[in-house]
Amino acid sequence: MIDRLSGRQSLSVATPGLGPVLEKQQQLYQRICAYELNDPSHEIGFLAHLMRANGWSRLFALRAIEEYRKFVFLALVADHPVTPSDQVDQVWHLHLLCSDAYWNDFCPRVLGRPLHHHPAKGGQAERDRFHEQYRATIRSYRQHFGEPSADLWPPVDVRFGRDLQMQRGRIRRTLRSWRGWLAWRIQASTLLVYLALMACGMAKAAAGASYDPPPESGDLIGLLGKLLSLIAGFTISFRHLRPLLLQPSSLSSTPELDNEDLAYLCHGPSRVLDLGLASLVQQGVLRADSSTNTLVLMEQTDQAMPGIAKVVLTVYRQLASNGQTAVAYADIVKLSRYDFSSQRVFLRSHKLLLNGLADTISKLNALTTPLLYLFVIESFLGTNVPSPLDFLLPYFLGNCIGITHPNNRTLWGDSVLQHYQAASTHSDPLLRIALLGPAAMTGGRLDDLRSLIKNVEADIAAAACGC
Repeated sequence: MIDRLSGRQSLSVATPGLGPVLEKQQQLYQRICAYELNDPSHEIGFLAHLMRANGWSRLFALRAIEEYRKFVFLALVADHPVTPSDQVDQVWHLHLLCSDAYWNDFCPRVLGRPLHHHPAKGGQAERDRFHEQYRATIRSYRQHFGEPSADLWPPVDVRFGRDLQMQRGRIRRTLRSWRGWLAWRIQASTLLVYLALMACGMAKAAAGASYDPPPESGDLIGLLGKLLSLIAGFTISFRHLRPLLLQPSSLSSTPELDNEDLAYLCHGPSRVLDLGLASLVQQGVLRADSSTNTLVLMEQTDQAMPGIAKVVLTVYRQLASNGQTAVAYADIVKLSRYDFSSQRVFLRSHKLLLNGLADTISKLNALTTPLLYLFVIESFLGTNVPSPLDFLLPYFLGNCIGITHPNNRTLWGDSVLQHYQAASTHSDPLLRIALLGPAAMTGGRLDDLRSLIKNVEADIAAAACGC
């Protein structure tokens, strides 16, 4: 519950008559909450130092300090070693820098014993240990304080992934990323290139350097007309046609989707295959060897495997029929065939995937990028006299770019996917892999699988460019 005077969350075990052990824990937590981190003799207090060192707002820094208090409590009462989030760890680091107050006042008077900070030693075993300690810390947090905040206690793949890449640097304001363009990044980049080339063309036409002999006024009008046609087509389709085609007319309640359904909805068959491999690696049936890009059988199993995991294991046994234990990852990917027709029917029945006319238009949109480049070339090599095609083609391309949508999802499919992503902050690893892909493969065995997949993707990219 929340103390109205302090605003701090009290222990869920703080119930009269539960015995001396829990009462002692309650007293410990009250002492930790009552301890003042700010030294009144310092002009720049603890809170200001924390905000400046990390670029945090005052509210976020205050919340981080409260989470640090909870972590310290868990460090003393949990029956296992604890590991803080990176955000909580920053508060702990700053408190340790106040060495006299930390070691001579906080530890002996408030905690009753020293609380040491042990950095990681490195290596696979150490990494596995910290991953498991962090998961155990989250479980203990839930028992005492309820569900933790995702921004201060992120999932394990974020805690030991993105958060480990933070480093001290100059704090400055940065522009917000164009998140709205991410879903159409290829089409958006093409559009920006087109706009830049058109701007250069208009500048050359205005300066009289585009053609020989000097251009007539019709050249500049033609280029400007094409640009306006492209923008008009994009705007009209994005605001009016796109919702009509991609938003189902009747919507049901949020459907119950399993991990394979979510993986297919998020990124298609390739994500489902990644999920199957991760399931087998997590159970210890297969082991990923990133040095040779192979998968090694660790133990024979006769238990029933669900869906894609069963297909992957069957393919592995076929490839390893001659007694070998290591099979190339690329061979398993190539031979793993899975019938997704029932999955597509299920997702379409819930209006999550495009169907009918919208599906056909979405498939035709694959032609928009090469057509747009051809249109740019035609704009500079074409004749001086504008034709109706000069205005209709950019309008058509603008419509295609505005209607396109990633992974064949409807707008309702996007909403359902966002609902699951928001609700899966601390869910099981396989659910996070279904939603985030290899980036969520963390924790010992899964780390090796993520490295293997990255190696294979890098090899494919190098072969594509002829490196």
